[in-house]
Amino acid sequence: MKRNAAPPHSDEPAELARALQETAEQRRRLEMIIDGTAMGTWEWNCQSGQMRVNERWAQIVGHTREELAPITPETFFRLVHPDDLAQSNALLREHLEGRSPHYDSLCRMRHKDGHWIWVQDRGRVYEWDAQGQPVWMAGAHADVSDLQNALEDAANMRQRLQAVVDASDEVAVIATDPDGVVNLFNSGAQKLLGYHPNEVIGRVNPGLFHEVHEMEEYLRPQADAHGRVPTIFEALTARAAHGTWSHQWTFVRKDGEHRQVRLSISPLDSGNGQRLGYVGMAMDITPLLEVREQAHVAAEKFAGAFSSAALGMALVSLEGRWLDVNDALCGILGYTRAELLEIDFQTLTHPDDLNADLALVGDLLAGRRDHYHMDKRYLGKGGNVVWGRLSVSLVRAPHGEPLHFVSQIQDVTAQRLSGQQLRESEQRTRVTLDAVADMVLTLDLEGNIQYANAAATRALAGEGATPVTGSQVQDVMELTTEYAPRSPLDMAVLLDAESNAVDLHSDLLLSVGAQRVPVDLTRAWLQGEDGQVSGAVWVIRDVTQQRARQREARHLAEVDPLTELSNRRGFEAHLQEAITRVARTGQSASLMFIDLDNFKPINDNHGHLAGDAMLWAVANVLRHGVRDSDIVARLGGDEFAVILAGCTLRRARRIASDLLESVRNLSVPWRVERLAVGTSIGIAAIAGHMSVDVAVAAADAQCYRAKALGKNNVQVEAPVHGGPDPLDGGDGDGDMDVDSGARTSSRDAE
Repeated sequence: MKRNAAPPHSDEPAELARALQETAEQRRRLEMIIDGTAMGTWEWNCQSGQMRVNERWAQIVGHTREELAPITPETFFRLVHPDDLAQSNALLREHLEGRSPHYDSLCRMRHKDGHWIWVQDRGRVYEWDAQGQPVWMAGAHADVSDLQNALEDAANMRQRLQAVVDASDEVAVIATDPDGVVNLFNSGAQKLLGYHPNEVIGRVNPGLFHEVHEMEEYLRPQADAHGRVPTIFEALTARAAHGTWSHQWTFVRKDGEHRQVRLSISPLDSGNGQRLGYVGMAMDITPLLEVREQAHVAAEKFAGAFSSAALGMALVSLEGRWLDVNDALCGILGYTRAELLEIDFQTLTHPDDLNADLALVGDLLAGRRDHYHMDKRYLGKGGNVVWGRLSVSLVRAPHGEPLHFVSQIQDVTAQRLSGQQLRESEQRTRVTLDAVADMVLTLDLEGNIQYANAAATRALAGEGATPVTGSQVQDVMELTTEYAPRSPLDMAVLLDAESNAVDLHSDLLLSVGAQRVPVDLTRAWLQGEDGQVSGAVWVIRDVTQQRARQREARHLAEVDPLTELSNRRGFEAHLQEAITRVARTGQSASLMFIDLDNFKPINDNHGHLAGDAMLWAVANVLRHGVRDSDIVARLGGDEFAVILAGCTLRRARRIASDLLESVRNLSVPWRVERLAVGTSIGIAAIAGHMSVDVAVAAADAQCYRAKALGKNNVQVEAPVHGGPDPLDGGDGDGDMDVDSGARTSSRDAE
């Protein structure tokens, strides 16, 4: 062994010093790196809860470490947004339990000044105890608010853009790649063109939607020197190469329908200028073009009506100047068209009427009314005063701005003079009216009686009673109708000049107390100086005798004088009512034709008086052999008919059999003999679709069959469907032979 040999491990302090120096240098570089990344670091003892953070960790939330001391996990929990804390804790538990390689949470933390910042918090356990439980965990905080806000802004922008595209179902949006393949086809395009997006996206070129002949005409001039014609996509995108280009085209829907559209094409470029494709936006203008065409036609019609109208018509500016006038207005006022266009309506309006007119014009402009009417005086060119009935409306633009007035002017000068003369002669008229037998009342529009002549006073108040002037008309009288005598007519309606309530009633009754008198009411309207209806004159005439004569005339016209049954005219009216009722309700009804057998020998052998006696007796049998609601008629000679409402063919046949038997047993004494006849009866159903003549012909045909089959029997038409009557127990051929045996009354049987 050498004497001067160094003892073992003599270099260990130097190596240790170097190691410590390297460690310190590495820590310094690590801290510089961390400071350079602006990261906040943290360490956490998972078992003791001890926590260490750097100054940047506190600065991220606007604090110093001293302000947050003591820093514990509770400090983190207090700063984290409540909505994010649960998710952060769940991610932490997942890592601590070994189910994830690291902890990574994006959460919001409250800044010292009160706003929220976004923090990306990452960490992992780096030390475990002998039992495998986590001891120390370290991690870093990064302020990612700018990034997160940018992501949110981008997401919101994408969402808004997508919402705009999806919501634009009135605008077709079609996007393509640079080669013309469709990659976007919104609901508006689907609505306009009728294609589903799956039929278009990635499959077709938008040239498919253009009308072929229109595009051929457009592309033909664009052929190159070799005669090559560009495609539709090439031609249109060339126009839009440097910006948006719009044009009107004809699009063809999937179903072949043509639509007019306004198409705007724009290029789509990336941020570095690379061409990504094109987007086209098409708006269906077909309805707009149709409206424009309709407006043009309407304008032409208005121009024709304006020029040829019998009324004076004018277009008037908002300031009152005449913009246009027709020939009728020139004739009313006595000016030429050129003269009227040089002045305004205020100049030609009588001074006493101008303020009222201007006030109504103000109401129109303010939107308080849509139009107005008034009678006003104009100053004619010859110095004369012209009364005009003026109607004015305001024409507005689509957005509501007033454009001009349309005025209609009717010359009512003669009418106004007549009204004045009427008022001047009122006194003379009243004296005259007191001598009239008809009741005459003058009323205002509220129903106050302003005048009652002597006849009206006697009828309404009694002889010598207090005059009814000043009373309300409904307090002294009541008007009803014969159709509804207990339902008074509304007096307010009768005082309405536009109501025709009186004209609809020819059966008025005047009720005074318990007495009801048939009357006719005639109305005339009174006008004030302003031309407005101010009241009415009622002339009430007692028509008791006239109504009685009318009823008697109707009775004579529709009743057979011998048998007191309905005659042919009355029968046809009742039959039409029966047909209408069947059509409305679907209820069954039958028509019976009756012809007497062996009646002519009675007339020939015993005279017409004997024949009349037999006809009266048969009529009596028929009248009592049916219900009161049934109609029995004598059509002429020995022909009768019965209308059986609500009666099937089966039931009608039973009734006819009873009538046949009753007539067969009828014996009319005449001098020393007893007279008898038989009957042939034909029955047909009444249908809602048939006419009176058809119904009569059907029943008459069955009666003819009864005659042809030997008389004294009943024949019923076969059901329409050709089969037996479901209510008929017989053989269904429609025939029925009646024997002389006793029969149960059809009314009892039913």
